[in-house]
Amino acid sequence: MEYVCKKPHKYSQIQLNTDTHFNAIIMDVDDEEMLTEWNAVGLPVPTIQTINLNNKKAHLVWLLNVPISKRNKKAVRYYRDIVKSIQILIGADRNYQNHQTKNFLNIHLYHTVYNDYAYDLSEFRQFILSTVAQDITVEDTERSKSRHITLFNQLRHYGYKIAKNRDFYDLLKAKAEILNHQFEIPINYKSILKSVYEFCHENRNNFKVKATVKTMGFSKIVGLSLEKYQCEVSSRQRKAAKRTTQLKVIQTIRFIKVAIDHLIRKKCKITNTAIAQFTKRSLSTIKRYSGLIRKFIAKKKGLIRSIRVIASGGEERATHLPLRGAPLIALFTG
Repeated sequence: MEYVCKKPHKYSQIQLNTDTHFNAIIMDVDDEEMLTEWNAVGLPVPTIQTINLNNKKAHLVWLLNVPISKRNKKAVRYYRDIVKSIQILIGADRNYQNHQTKNFLNIHLYHTVYNDYAYDLSEFRQFILSTVAQDITVEDTERSKSRHITLFNQLRHYGYKIAKNRDFYDLLKAKAEILNHQFEIPINYKSILKSVYEFCHENRNNFKVKATVKTMGFSKIVGLSLEKYQCEVSSRQRKAAKRTTQLKVIQTIRFIKVAIDHLIRKKCKITNTAIAQFTKRSLSTIKRYSGLIRKFIAKKKGLIRSIRVIASGGEERATHLPLRGAPLIALFTG
């Protein structure tokens, strides 16, 4: 997120839905006259409306409070029925892959309108059309993976390894051509190639080869005396406990955001007690996050709440992750 915020003009697209989760409902509307059709059929206000300044084509995005795992076939079926129904209702492009969206941070290319809400999938249940097929075909399942994302993920991992090579671009392009032939219908990969090349070239000194697959990266303890062995074990236990605490903090923050969104939509008074009941956390725990809660509640024109917390520096986040991301990003990954 920080990378895209610093250089939003470099990318015309960003990734909201990943190869493992659906984090948003995305609609591609090519007809300018259909831009307000969502309102006519009674749909909730889109979280993000991104309109191309040149041709007036737009993307409508409804962010989801809880990501939909693609391993959950029932949830995916439910999600896809909603997506198909909305496409029909508002006249959106029914062939759109529903993974990448126009870069709403790029003010040079797009005009963006924000709404400060994320939604539960159940809020779209009433819009499911009876004519929409309930069974997911093999083709639908494969399509949900998106050829663009498959190629992007394969190409970027390859790019990380060869980013310092003198012939980096030529090697990357050759790899992209090979990977593209794996699809029954090849895609136009030029924008993906450009995105991966620019990111990998700029961050070529930041990529490190993983020395271990262990979560904490600890190597096996060998050749130590009993006293030093016990000291090393104690040190590792402290580090592991600290990491566990950080993960719990991050999870609590996510639950607090969902609780606040829920209370706002239901027009309930936002109190520490109400948040504690919704998140099933103690009142004392919720009070420790009072500064972050105020930031979530505060209205600031031009940015949605989830982006605002990240872009403002994340003063109360428990940890700062190293730059290991990719130019196409997912805002929510669960």
